[in-house]
Amino acid sequence: MSYGSAAGVGELSALYSDNGSFTVSTTPTLTTVNTWLAQVSALVDTALADEGFTVPIVVAGIVQELDLLVNGIVKDLVDWSHGAGRFFTEHALEAGLSPFMTIDKEVHAWVQRKSVGLENQGVPKTETGRQVASFDLL
Repeated sequence: MSYGSAAGVGELSALYSDNGSFTVSTTPTLTTVNTWLAQVSALVDTALADEGFTVPIVVAGIVQELDLLVNGIVKDLVDWSHGAGRFFTEHALEAGLSPFMTIDKEVHAWVQRKSVGLENQGVPKTETGRQVASFDLL
């Protein structure tokens, strides 16, 4: 299951789409955008699973949040494919930052920040996530 949609990315990428749509003649193509949606969605699911959540997420309100997150990240990749946007800043280029490692780091941080809220909104959690040592304060 992928979060987001090519239409959602197109709404954010009017400059690089054909009236909000990606096609075989746009750069990137519809196929590329769909591939990025699947890849970023898989990255999100891995980060969620690391925190012990059952994936894919099916809680409607949370899926809307994930759609927005993934669409925004793929929009950033669309910009990057045109030599523009946050992955193509002077700082990012000089530092040699990989867009894909940046995305991974940001997604994991996002999931950790949202963990309590996701659980409180009914996203199922298992005990198979990352094991974190716990201790009691005396």
